[in-house]
Amino acid sequence: MRASRTTPRRSGQRFAGVAGSIAGVAFLAAACGAAPGPGALGKAAGVTLARAHRIPRADSRAGATAYARRLLVSLRLPPGARKLPWPARPPAGLTPAMPGIGSDMVDLKVLYRLSQPMSVTAGFLLAHHPAGTTLAGSGQGSQDGTVTSQFADFTLARLPAGIFSAELNTAIMPGTGGGSLVRADAFVAWFPPRGTARRIDPAGYRAVIVRWLHGYSVTARTLTSGNEVAHFAALYNGLHGAPDVRTSCPEAMLGSGRNEYQIVFSPARGQPRVVVSPTTCMVVEVSIGGRQTSALYPATAMLSAAERAVHHR
Repeated sequence: MRASRTTPRRSGQRFAGVAGSIAGVAFLAAACGAAPGPGALGKAAGVTLARAHRIPRADSRAGATAYARRLLVSLRLPPGARKLPWPARPPAGLTPAMPGIGSDMVDLKVLYRLSQPMSVTAGFLLAHHPAGTTLAGSGQGSQDGTVTSQFADFTLARLPAGIFSAELNTAIMPGTGGGSLVRADAFVAWFPPRGTARRIDPAGYRAVIVRWLHGYSVTARTLTSGNEVAHFAALYNGLHGAPDVRTSCPEAMLGSGRNEYQIVFSPARGQPRVVVSPTTCMVVEVSIGGRQTSALYPATAMLSAAERAVHHR
């Protein structure tokens, strides 16, 4: 039985804004290089510029798989670690923490045998974080007062554009005949396509109506400036498809996290009316021409813009 973590797991990280950075792109690019052995302590091989065009898009299964491989390479283990073939039945109890993501996610895993005992291996992992990661959680499992496993989970401090979330989770247990076993799983989720929530041309819309729904009252402001319409259209057009995430967002369960603000794009002739509803659970609901479309993500920027439009005239 797995005990609660000594370092709380940051479930909120799945609803943080994803930042694209040069460091993140370089991290993904290295996935196409040769992977070092487990004793290399995560020193990744370089990639020449001539091969850069082969790097798949991050917002795809291929791109997420490449990123997951790079994550596994970044794992730092004590000297002498030996990679094992993946068994038909993994050892019972050697199970990492699983992210609350349904589809659009890859899980690449690897198993190592080490001569060091479980406590030493776990201590090494906690003292040698994979490059570019932060510790998300750690702890141990026990049975009848005996520690049977330990674990350490890592998340990326920065992510490339197109990747929704990435984590490298490890589980450690004593090996048969001494030493220890380490299982490492790289979970990487990418943003799915926008689906039916198509982008819009701001030139086809004459106004933006921002509504604030509070209790039984509605406060609205109409924006007719071309720059203001273009600003909200750019925010909407820049949204990602919403990933399939299982969330315990309390606002969603209570109903108070939905439709606090609405941004209505009032069309010129021939264009459909678009209603965008960013929620405090970070999902953006969209209706085009009266029909509900695929949900988008994240709601942060649109919520901020709507709040400024209504409350800071």
